[in-house]
Amino acid sequence: MSRVGTSTLYSVCVAAMVVFGTTLAVVPAQADGPDGPVGGDQGGVVLSEINATRAANGCGPVAANPALTASAERHARDMLVSGVAEHTGSDGSSLVQRVTDAGYTQYAEVGEVVFWGTGSAGNPATAVTSWMNSPGHRAIITDCGLTEAGFSAVSDGNKMTATGDFGTR
Repeated sequence: MSRVGTSTLYSVCVAAMVVFGTTLAVVPAQADGPDGPVGGDQGGVVLSEINATRAANGCGPVAANPALTASAERHARDMLVSGVAEHTGSDGSSLVQRVTDAGYTQYAEVGEVVFWGTGSAGNPATAVTSWMNSPGHRAIITDCGLTEAGFSAVSDGNKMTATGDFGTR
């Protein structure tokens, strides 16, 4: 979980990584291409799950923000390709650098949740469940003041990485 205000960095944990064992169900294979994972990003599924979870916890939905989605996609794909599963990218980038690079500027607060799961645990529902079982990630997801977000969930057929970037202006 990573959360940044305009002047303060709150770091409850350095990284959120969940790695589960082998399968209870078969995960469809998705091939790696020359530029990384292919087979479709499931970020929209994560957004739907997050908004249902927020509603169950008394918050309104987050609105999809293209810049936050681009930032989340950059990080989820980086984690999948590089194997680095934390809030700092393999290139040393931070949440603030990624959201700013994507054009999300002039914000009051941003926060990030990350996930890595393998086999049958490599799916959006497990990512959201995992985040809700982590106090720091749960705090971001259920922060009703965070009103915009972007999500990405990508897979190579064996593992799935997911990133959710939240913000408010």
